Amino acid sequence: MPETQQAHRRLAAAVGRHADLVWRSLRRFGLPERDVADAAQQVFLTFFQCASDIEGGKEPAYLVSVAVRVAANARRKLQRSREDALGDEVLTAHPARHTPEDLVGEKQLREELDRGLLSLPFEQRTVFVLYELEGFTLPEIGEALGIPLGTATSRLRRARAHFEAWVESRAGE
Repeated sequence: MPETQQAHRRLAAAVGRHADLVWRSLRRFGLPERDVADAAQQVFLTFFQCASDIEGGKEPAYLVSVAVRVAANARRKLQRSREDALGDEVLTAHPARHTPEDLVGEKQLREELDRGLLSLPFEQRTVFVLYELEGFTLPEIGEALGIPLGTATSRLRRARAHFEAWVESRAGE
């Protein structure tokens, strides 16, 4: 019983500290807003089931590695059902702090970022999001994804080049 109680405590701590990271990662890995809550629940359920095997301090890397797999599986399922990968975004900003015009502008920027990220191949997008947007180091990314450091570095370089070309192609719009 103590092991289960410890797993419950670790889960509560992980959710409290890393729910935003998991949520953002799932969105940036291509999941529509409407599917993120279920996917995040799946990530944390996996964390709970493996809590005793996760080294202290490695929780963010573990959660992200699970989120990558959950997002990939969910995206394959979406592709099979031919649903739109972007879906309808729900505004997550705090309305009391922003004008409606601000919220619309933020939503448009998020949607544009999503389009740019979705233009990247999934393997490159994963490394790009973790490095550029979430602040993971390349060794942490390699460990979380189970890939060599050189592979992570190469994917990041190619993702940056692809994303920069995508941004340049959009500059005239």
